Amino acid sequence: MRFIKTFCMTNWSASAASCCTGRRANNCFSITASKQRGLRRNWRCTSSAAAISTIEFLVQAGDNAAQLYANDEAEKHYSRALGLVEKLPAEEQAKKKLAMYQKRGGVNLALSRFNEAVDDFTSMVNQARAAADQAMESGALNALTLTLFYSHRLTEMAERAQEALAVAEHAGSETLRVETMQLIGLKHLCYGELPEAKAMLDEVVNTARRINHKPVLLSGLGWRGLLYFFQTEYERAEEMLIEARKLASEMRDGFLMLLSLFVLGLTRGNLGRISEALATLNEGINMAQRNGDRFWYPRLPNCIGWIHRELQDFNHALQYDQQGLQVGREHHVLEAEANSLINLGIDYDHTGQSNETLSTFREAESIFERDAWFRWRYNIRLQAGTCEHWLTQRDLDQANEYAGKLLDIATHYQARKYIAVAHKLIAEIAIARGDSSTAEKELHAALDLLGQHTAPLVAWKTYAVLGRLHSSHGDKSSASDAFARAGAIINSIAANTSDEALRQEFLNSTAVREVLDSVEQGAA
Repeated sequence: MRFIKTFCMTNWSASAASCCTGRRANNCFSITASKQRGLRRNWRCTSSAAAISTIEFLVQAGDNAAQLYANDEAEKHYSRALGLVEKLPAEEQAKKKLAMYQKRGGVNLALSRFNEAVDDFTSMVNQARAAADQAMESGALNALTLTLFYSHRLTEMAERAQEALAVAEHAGSETLRVETMQLIGLKHLCYGELPEAKAMLDEVVNTARRINHKPVLLSGLGWRGLLYFFQTEYERAEEMLIEARKLASEMRDGFLMLLSLFVLGLTRGNLGRISEALATLNEGINMAQRNGDRFWYPRLPNCIGWIHRELQDFNHALQYDQQGLQVGREHHVLEAEANSLINLGIDYDHTGQSNETLSTFREAESIFERDAWFRWRYNIRLQAGTCEHWLTQRDLDQANEYAGKLLDIATHYQARKYIAVAHKLIAEIAIARGDSSTAEKELHAALDLLGQHTAPLVAWKTYAVLGRLHSSHGDKSSASDAFARAGAIINSIAANTSDEALRQEFLNSTAVREVLDSVEQGAA
């Protein structure tokens, strides 16, 4: 708002306000209507001097709107400014266009208008090349590459990233080079090339911190935090994501703020801190809706659905996952659609609709065939859900096949949570086949891993299976110990759930009551 107030004290014509649409901007002008009419009669945007003043005003109004996350309004200001550039002297036009395309591309990216952002940044690249400005060309290529990444145009992204790296290296700029390295790290992460992604993103974070390149540091922290999350290093993920969130707030970067909130919510949920997780995810939803975001918002409802399912609240999980599917389809976000479908398939097994599960999983699988965006990760979830489905149907051969696939894939990507899930599922299959020795071995493999990588939502269920196994063999002492460990984790999760209805749903669910009743019997 400071710019608008300053503007009102200058000699610029108040009729320039007619170029500044939007409730926020209009409410900030204090010039009286009669004075506006008088000034308007004396002002015409025909000379280059008038055009310069108007462009400066529109750019500052756009910047002000962007600071307020009013990105749609900012885009309108920048577009109007671009429309006036032709009125400037020829020698000034190229520089102004470069700045305008950069700013408008940024807000189009924030609005998830990726095609429009690609057009802006492509124009920026062309303008920079015409001006023989290598630094600006490198920056434009980096912006274009990032936009192609978010729009899932991964083949084009890889090509542009190599172009950007070549230009950055030719320019000899460490700043430009680290910007491009970050993008190559994202490509590796997206394709599941995790050793390369880890090395690249670690170098990016360290370099950006050393040279105080805050935009790259912010992005590097967010995406490296996501990789820590993927590999069940939740404490390290939370540490990085909290820093990213703080930096995003400081820099007024709503898009990367939403990345931080998205992954931070999932991380806290996996740590069993349910209320914090829900608050974080709901903060993300509210912010995304205010900002007009169409990229992160569709991914959030199914995350809340997942939390409700983990707390045995299957009916509300189903509702949130249906909402996630609807929003994903509405905004054409295939990844959100696929994740919601996987969640729904799992929900159906818990709500008496198992006949719908496999067709829902097949629909998710068809999306993976069309979209390579992080499909390595979501395929892990699909294998786990499919194995659980066949186990509930007592088709042990099919369940065993998918458990083996899950273990192989999760091990390859060091997704420790899902390695533990695979061992637990193999144990349950072994129990169903009467192979107690294999079952106990697999359960201990899962618990050993969970002892190193905290994942309480998986751990309590694993201890519960171990308790049932020992109980079935009459080993009351070992059963009591396993149930006590499961019960302690359950109580911790419940203590970190402030929503009383959700808390009671969890504590009174069949699976949880079995554990808590066994703990009481063991103590009697």
